[in-house]
Amino acid sequence: MAATVQAQLATGAGPTLTNAETGLTFNRADTLAGTTPIPIPTATGNKYSYLKYLALVVTGTGTTTISNRRISWATTPATGLQGLWFNQATYTQNSGTQGTAAGNYPADDTAANGTVPATPAWAAISTTPTQWDNTSVSTASTARNGNYVQCCLQVSNAFVGGAGSATTVATINLQYDEA
Repeated sequence: MAATVQAQLATGAGPTLTNAETGLTFNRADTLAGTTPIPIPTATGNKYSYLKYLALVVTGTGTTTISNRRISWATTPATGLQGLWFNQATYTQNSGTQGTAAGNYPADDTAANGTVPATPAWAAISTTPTQWDNTSVSTASTARNGNYVQCCLQVSNAFVGGAGSATTVATINLQYDEA
């Protein structure tokens, strides 16, 4: 019997897992729908959202296993916006500090617009589903299934949209195999 699975966002010290299927706002807050905007660079460079830890969570048990977890955009984001992802086995609450330590979001930079940060080994989200975790995990219990996919949004100087919550970002798709 197949499981019921939901995309959820981890926030806070616990963490608390919350349904992310109704909408996720990339911002500089450790919440699902915060309103602290990501600044738009005024010169060549990139600014980043807080980390968003997404997870597949079994909400109704099954007799199967889940593997081959993948992430992608439903459509290409606006010019100057780029999603980044990183396979993450553990959760660390956002610290609100920029840098490479656990819980810190990437440091704003003056690198070329759209440059993917090298540390940690970030990858760009594309419209092609890309695997973040291939472990095979049973769906016999209601819990997070597999690793988190740690995400953030990069805003570059090439972005010409407006500031704040008026900007719509493409939907993130999380896919998996269940057998």
